[in-house]
Amino acid sequence: MPLLELNSEGYLDPGIYLASLEEILQKFGTDSPAREQQGNLLRLIVERARNYSTIKRVLIWGSFVSAKLEPGDLDYSIVVDPRHQITSIAQADSRFFTPIDAKIYYGVDKGYLVLYEYPPEYYAEAILFFCQDREGRLHGILEVSCDGQN
Repeated sequence: MPLLELNSEGYLDPGIYLASLEEILQKFGTDSPAREQQGNLLRLIVERARNYSTIKRVLIWGSFVSAKLEPGDLDYSIVVDPRHQITSIAQADSRFFTPIDAKIYYGVDKGYLVLYEYPPEYYAEAILFFCQDREGRLHGILEVSCDGQN
């Protein structure tokens, strides 16, 4: 299923859209050096995430999933199951999945890097945060499954 078109404001309409990594890279990972760089980073993140059974999804939000030609960064979060607390992250992958390392390497908001699906209230609150810009306007976010199915 192709990704929805961007609306007149340059964003996806509000919602969470499941997409393959290739669909996302084709739509948002081209047209500028910044987009290509962030697209390459996203590819690494998703490929490495698939090595951990406790990482279920990668959410992508912010200016990367907009019409902005030069987005400033790649906003992403990993959605994990409760067993992730005891998962050992390989040193080579800590820059993607360990909050303090992701903050140092990529400026990722460490408070929103790792999201647990439960309790549902917390998960829903975090998702709502991602769906809003700084002015409180609602926008869509993308979800990539890490089970290899999508």
